[in-house]
Amino acid sequence: MFKLIKLEIRKNRLLNYWKGIAITNISIIAFFSMIYFAEKNDGNIIFEDFEMAVSIVNTLVRAIFIIFTAVIITKLVIDEYKDKSIGLMFTYPIKRKKIMASKLIIIVIFTFVNVLFSTLFISGLIYLGDGVFNIIPGEIERAELLRQILIIFLYALATAGLSLIPIFFGMLRKSAPATIVSSVFLACLTGSSGNNFNMFSIIAIPISLALIGIFIGWISIRNIEKVDIS
Repeated sequence: MFKLIKLEIRKNRLLNYWKGIAITNISIIAFFSMIYFAEKNDGNIIFEDFEMAVSIVNTLVRAIFIIFTAVIITKLVIDEYKDKSIGLMFTYPIKRKKIMASKLIIIVIFTFVNVLFSTLFISGLIYLGDGVFNIIPGEIERAELLRQILIIFLYALATAGLSLIPIFFGMLRKSAPATIVSSVFLACLTGSSGNNFNMFSIIAIPISLALIGIFIGWISIRNIEKVDIS
């Protein structure tokens, strides 16, 4: 399985996406910096507390990487079905389920690592910047810091699972646009909020969505041995 994963990464040049990931993080940092200094000039406070800061960062990072992951899904799965190149892979003396499972593992790991790293990195910069610019009112307690790190980890896991949901819509017609559009809808759905509440405010909701995503991933490979690619 590990060799299959390495082969997929090399074949699709997935390591080249680090530039896009770096640009994404820089853009998010620039976005928050612009808002902070604009609000500061007006005498407003951008974050009420550290929990609010982490929540906003997590929401933005999650939305971006759900869509980003849909691009990876298109490259790894949908495009290979469209151009029939997946049929060549299925002629290898390797079970189809293993081939597809390696693709899904890459998708899940890609999402988890990038959501976790980006959220920790940007939230960490806010924490460090607070000591210089007094971004957040009051003092950030150590217990609160550790609690938010745990929340970030759990939400990264949940996002990794639910990032598989667009596969279902993309595979219906082997459509890249359907994959991307469904990811945009999912990002908007999980990121929308009102009265300080969004779908990720209750941990059971993202966990449920993650399990749905994993179930969809399982369905996509369950009968793959019997499917005629042509």
